[in-house]
Amino acid sequence: MKRSDSMEGSDTYLIRPNYQHKFKPAIVKECVHEVVREKLSGEQYVPEKVPELTRSLADCIKDKVKTAGFDRYKLVVQVVIGEQRGQGVHMSSRCLWDADTDNYAEDVFMNDSLFCVVAVFGSYYY
Repeated sequence: MKRSDSMEGSDTYLIRPNYQHKFKPAIVKECVHEVVREKLSGEQYVPEKVPELTRSLADCIKDKVKTAGFDRYKLVVQVVIGEQRGQGVHMSSRCLWDADTDNYAEDVFMNDSLFCVVAVFGSYYY
């Protein structure tokens, strides 16, 4: 546990993030949006390139979200890239977490050749 800096000499500990360090989906979504648009704008769907592209995208997104200052959060980044053929795609996830501290953000990118769905989960580390 992390000792509270505001109460010097006291043995109080933080078990919840204070507001400025809480996972904020809108900020995370903006980070994801920027990275995905930058990396995928001119990309074409090439099956052989997709595994490396998804890993690279997930790493870039994780690094960018880490700079947003969500202290003590474990981040999980999920990236799915598929070929755009006019089909419908449904995705779902299930998580067991603390509704007071944990959250997620998602974003979707599409061009004529591919689609990309990104989900970032933030789980507070007690």
